[in-house]
Amino acid sequence: MKVVLIESDQESSRVIQYMLESRKETVYAFSDADEAWNFIETTPNIDVILTSLATNGMTGLELCWNARILADQRKGLYVIAMSESDDAELLVEALDTGADDFLQKPLHEETLHARMRVAERMILLQRQLVHLATRDPMTNLYNRRAFFEQVHHLIDQPGQREDLCAIMFDIDHFKAVNDTYGHDVGDEVIKTVATLAAGHDGILARLGGEEFALVTNGLSILQASRVADLLRREIAETDIRLNKSTVTVTSSFGVAIYRPGESIDELLKRADMALYKSKNDGRNRVSAERPRLKRASSAA
Repeated sequence: MKVVLIESDQESSRVIQYMLESRKETVYAFSDADEAWNFIETTPNIDVILTSLATNGMTGLELCWNARILADQRKGLYVIAMSESDDAELLVEALDTGADDFLQKPLHEETLHARMRVAERMILLQRQLVHLATRDPMTNLYNRRAFFEQVHHLIDQPGQREDLCAIMFDIDHFKAVNDTYGHDVGDEVIKTVATLAAGHDGILARLGGEEFALVTNGLSILQASRVADLLRREIAETDIRLNKSTVTVTSSFGVAIYRPGESIDELLKRADMALYKSKNDGRNRVSAERPRLKRASSAA
């Protein structure tokens, strides 16, 4: 695990770091809580924060509070507070502020290792729960709810709203595949299409049934349409084999570009309208909405 250690006493910090590294943990040690927090905010995949309540910079309780807010976003972040005090009120305050556990200094190696094992189990469990809540069980793609959360987050990022495109696509005549070959083959078709789509950059989800969505960032609508056409050809050229059956399928696509101020629903609705145009025009094709022309300013 990746552990951030915040301890202002250098000797104590060296001892604790040695204990953690004997467990093969990756340790980032800081004596200043502000510096530690800057590192935590900018470094992904931190698993454990082990902080003294007596710190330089922000207080240990403030750090616990900030870490709890960050944990709601990142998931799987475990916070352990440390203090030389055995004051029960301090323990309660630390836990109420956001710590998951509390250790009294000086630390005993066996106790610290036991608490780290608890942290490992809790992090694993939380990440498993997050995975179950955000992923489609058949394809392992984002489910609808998680997809909307991810796209919302992308739109909310400063400077990330230009050239944001939605690609909606589904499998042509999918009901006929199920009726002809059975649901086992139909499931394999969905999983194969998902695997091919996952080879392209963007936020990808199975929205339900045989319908998928891919949101790209940094591509013009023409570039996003080329991505869609490449995926369309990959799907059409892939033989899907299961038992004695070999199946090929095609897919239809619709592409729309984000308009500042609109909702995700509005963006997807326009991509869906383009998808239906592909269906009406004969399927196995890509349709993109026409970009809106800017009105020329009238002369005074």
